[in-house]
Amino acid sequence: MKDGGLVRGPLLNAFLFQVFNTSSFYLVMGLPMMLYFKKLGASATVLGVLASLAALLNIFQIPAARFVEKVGYRNFVLRGWTSRSVLIAGLVLVAVLPLSIDNFSRQALMLFLLFLFNTIRGISLSGYLPWISAIVPEPVRGRFLTLDQAASQSALLLTVALTAWFLSHTDNPAAFGVLFGASLVLAAASLFYLRKIPDAPTQGTGGSEEVPWRAMLGHPPFRQLVIFHAVVMLAMSGGGLFFVPFARDQFQCSDSLFLILHLMWGTVFVLTSLRAGRWLDRMGSRPVLFLCVVVMGIHWLGWGAVAAHLLPFSWGTFAFQQATAGIGLALYNSAHMRLLMGIVPAMGRSHFFALFSVAGSVVAGLAPLGWGLSADALAGVRIGTGVQLNGFVILYATIALIMIPALILLGRVQEARAASTEELIRELVLETPWRSITRWWNRRPFA
Repeated sequence: MKDGGLVRGPLLNAFLFQVFNTSSFYLVMGLPMMLYFKKLGASATVLGVLASLAALLNIFQIPAARFVEKVGYRNFVLRGWTSRSVLIAGLVLVAVLPLSIDNFSRQALMLFLLFLFNTIRGISLSGYLPWISAIVPEPVRGRFLTLDQAASQSALLLTVALTAWFLSHTDNPAAFGVLFGASLVLAAASLFYLRKIPDAPTQGTGGSEEVPWRAMLGHPPFRQLVIFHAVVMLAMSGGGLFFVPFARDQFQCSDSLFLILHLMWGTVFVLTSLRAGRWLDRMGSRPVLFLCVVVMGIHWLGWGAVAAHLLPFSWGTFAFQQATAGIGLALYNSAHMRLLMGIVPAMGRSHFFALFSVAGSVVAGLAPLGWGLSADALAGVRIGTGVQLNGFVILYATIALIMIPALILLGRVQEARAASTEELIRELVLETPWRSITRWWNRRPFA
């Protein structure tokens, strides 16, 4: 199936749902919400709590998975997404409440609503991945996942650009209510296309019988991937949390510059996703994951060097750092999900997906709490005047070192049809550029 065939017919609605849903979620749980809390005077620990909500509350997928097959994929997801979208209206109201309300109370109200929002999201997510896995044929899953990523990230880049423009014209915390209102509109659009995705027959049971969670974790390919994913999530949760206080406190990074930096890595993310789908379907997921882990390790060492003042906080550094972030995230998101879809059996699919998501999310949810406390504890560490050892150097170096056990664990992950890492490097460095050159030469206009 060619890539064009993936964006026609029933799967087109899945792409469009993700486009609007991703942009909506970004506005209420991404960088704009972090910046909003920072304007309210939130500490790194509070930011850690905020960053942990979406991941930690995915734990509700475990009890919810029991009911997915009984209710049906489509109905289960649709009910959950409708409920959580309604809660976005509450976020808008809190952001525009009268200024006489103190910032602490405003933070508490926001955290309460975001807790409810992410609880409902965690429950409804237990039906989405099994649903999409049942719809998309195995031979084209790599291309579907990467195209899905590219479409979502392209829409997200437009959202980020408009958000950056908006925030550059205002410095009032209440103005964030406009952004959260836009999230509500985008959520309604995502629901429109979610209703159009065709349902898929469920497999397994949805009754009250005991679910063999221990036996599922005992399935070697699944267990090995779960452990690897949890270690990577430990590192990524810290990397995503540190950047806002790091760039704000050390370099006085403005709100609009934060969003411009997001545009930079997001563009690389889209370009990487458009190319990576065929690599995944031809070479397999394991070699791509190896490349991703190495790239992300280089990325975090780069920010550690900036924190130590070995590298300048300049546009040249931004270009390199955002390129490594975009490449690493794009490769990881599509490669690990494709590998999971291939490992998980059809029988009990909802429970396997729920267990995998929760295992990684517990780490991604609890880790920001520890990372946030660590950042606050190390805030006063500063040794040296030129080249400096400070808390952020220690934190970024720690994250980079986590990639070493991740590589060891990846070596134990099983995949039925996967090329070696050497074959992937040959594909990237030699064969792909040569095919591009010969394709251009065969079409040269003056031949």
